[in-house]
Amino acid sequence: MSREQIVRDTAYAIWEAEGKPEGRDAEHWRLAEERVTASTGETGKAAKPAKGEVSATVDDKPKATIPVKKAATGNAGARKSAPKAKS
Repeated sequence: MSREQIVRDTAYAIWEAEGKPEGRDAEHWRLAEERVTASTGETGKAAKPAKGEVSATVDDKPKATIPVKKAATGNAGARKSAPKAKS
């Protein structure tokens, strides 16, 4: 079986495991490539993390992609509209 077919099957399995969401095919393919690379011990250029994610290495094991949460702004509650004054 070719590497591309293994990546394709892995991406499909990821898609199914996540409930078959639409519009995330590129992310599933990237994750599949990372898994196949890690499982085969291949070296080379690692996949670049997607926007909003960072790469991390733990105990010299393959890199993991970790989602990054955005920090809340200080005036998040200030956007609520004030009650209208009675006339």
